[in-house]
Amino acid sequence: MTHHAWVVLTGMLFLSAGGVMTVVFRLLGPTYHTRISGSWFLRLVVFLIAVFLMVRGATTIFPGRLVKVEHMSPLLPVGALVSLALALIVLHFVQADRSPPPWSVHVLRALALLKRDDLVMDMAMKLPAAGLIDRPVSDRPCFRVRLTFVLTAVILISAGLLTVAINGLFD
Repeated sequence: MTHHAWVVLTGMLFLSAGGVMTVVFRLLGPTYHTRISGSWFLRLVVFLIAVFLMVRGATTIFPGRLVKVEHMSPLLPVGALVSLALALIVLHFVQADRSPPPWSVHVLRALALLKRDDLVMDMAMKLPAAGLIDRPVSDRPCFRVRLTFVLTAVILISAGLLTVAINGLFD
């Protein structure tokens, strides 16, 4: 493998780890309908880790003034791989605490689509009662939440493009 290929691979690993951490950030938020949400401090830490990994990946793929990759250490790809593995471990840990809808609800919905109302009512009466802590699942998220996520994405993409532009223009 050439040096350039190692540099691109390392940058892609860092970007992938940052992408996994953005999923962890989303899962810890109150917009994911579960019983458990992360504190704002924990979410901020996960968000900053995601931003750091994304910037590290972008500056590795597009080297310039901020990052020099001519003499890249062989430990950098190993560090990128380890950060991706740790991000996947954190994602698995966070997803283990989530409570997805039970398969029985999906079965009941499928039977309702097949117009088997008598069977649906009989099976629904045999299900345990829903927990008092569970929030109702809405099909459409709040407009403010959607707008916040879109604006955050635009700001992050703009910050990434600005970082790449500053990193490459002033050599």
